[in-house]
Amino acid sequence: MYQTKISGDTYFHAQSEGYGKSIELFWETKDGDTPMSLMTIALGSCVTMCLQSYFKKKKGLDTLDIIVETTYEDRHFDLKIDLPDLVKDTNQDELTNFINNYCRVKKVLADDITFSLKYL
Repeated sequence: MYQTKISGDTYFHAQSEGYGKSIELFWETKDGDTPMSLMTIALGSCVTMCLQSYFKKKKGLDTLDIIVETTYEDRHFDLKIDLPDLVKDTNQDELTNFINNYCRVKKVLADDITFSLKYL
């Protein structure tokens, strides 16, 4: 189970209490993180951790610098995944299948949300 407590103190402003540091949320990105920016953070982080898990299980790599840039617009997430040269030759379909099977954030999103994964 995951849980958090949200406090709203002024118009379009909220503060979270969860498992780590409190997160301050706003309505517009010009003011800071928004609920939707947290969705892009959650999905990008989940994909990153899934890929790290894949390479730990398949290649025994304990550390691996992976960069995932995530954008969202019009019910579509676009993820650009930059893998280190050491693993760039890995089968991308296999990586995508692993993400589809293990990324919990991706699994809870609505069925009509679309995704693009581009490996750099």
